[in-house]
Amino acid sequence: MHVSDNIKFGICPNLYPIDVIYESALYADNNGFASVMMGDHLIAIGIKRFDCLEAWNTLSALAVKTKKVKLGTCVTDPHRRPPAVLAQTVTTLDIISNGRAILGIGPGEAMNLDPYGVTWKRPVSRMQESLKIIKSLWTKEMTDYNGDFFSLQEAIFEPKPIQQPHPPIWIAANSPRTMKITGELADGWFPLNISPEAYKEKLTFIRKHAKDAGRSPEDIEPALFMYTLVAPTSDEAIERFELPAKMLLAFFPRLLKEKFGYTLPNEKFNAAKFIVTPSNVKELLSQVKDIPMEAVEKFFVFGSPDECIEGIEKFKKAGTRHFALALLVPPPKLMPTLKMYREKVIAYFKESTTSSLSSIP
Repeated sequence: MHVSDNIKFGICPNLYPIDVIYESALYADNNGFASVMMGDHLIAIGIKRFDCLEAWNTLSALAVKTKKVKLGTCVTDPHRRPPAVLAQTVTTLDIISNGRAILGIGPGEAMNLDPYGVTWKRPVSRMQESLKIIKSLWTKEMTDYNGDFFSLQEAIFEPKPIQQPHPPIWIAANSPRTMKITGELADGWFPLNISPEAYKEKLTFIRKHAKDAGRSPEDIEPALFMYTLVAPTSDEAIERFELPAKMLLAFFPRLLKEKFGYTLPNEKFNAAKFIVTPSNVKELLSQVKDIPMEAVEKFFVFGSPDECIEGIEKFKKAGTRHFALALLVPPPKLMPTLKMYREKVIAYFKESTTSSLSSIP
């Protein structure tokens, strides 16, 4: 067995009340999870609840309460914080946590920007430029930079992060251009709503561009932000999971049309355009019921423990090595569901790894 066969599990207690976030993070820290990742939203993508805590403040609180798990975002954007401010934010978390910060970043979404007056023209180019500046600030004594979005002159950045050469950067990349940037600049790939087949194909693409950029393809950690749910039976899981999963799939209309021939009645539900309001969510829910269940089964891991194991195995074979679990359950059900996931699903992979290692002569 190669070391690369090992897989890690983290949790994404996104958009829950603070007491639930604390409890789940402490559970993760004490029970062998690798990471706790927080969504960096200004509003939750909820059916009835839209509460959302600021991610980096929350992560700093978790840094004090935990000792082992990595702490990061799933994901932030390059628009609400200039690169120097974002670099300082991540560095502060890295110091408070004694070297456990991860910068998860993506191009951004309308729901976190448009209602709040945040401009986000050319989001991918802005993200690329931001990352170049952040890496320079983290690794150089002084930064001079003149780009399309930012200009820095003799910018001193102290203190430096604890992790060297810098905290890992994970990019939520799905398009060819963002995947190329991942190969050139990132330490991790962090997609969502992707099939195992597409994951394998896109990971190959990213690794090729990493090699073309003079980097080792193995330096990029293949992660996955995975909406998921486990229940005692398949029927229970479907009952809880089907509607919120279809709502999430509606944010990717092109994917539904290309893979399943299904066209949503309204294109405004695209993730890049959707604005979260009670009326928009109500309209969305009224239109997603006809999304094929086949699409839910293709892009999500859910069901009984055995079905979840089977789903994770498919992504493992596709190359995924870090699963960040976003459990689609209401706050009161998070802890019992998380415990079931650990005891009935994750335990299988830990036991498999131990068994394989013990067989090595």
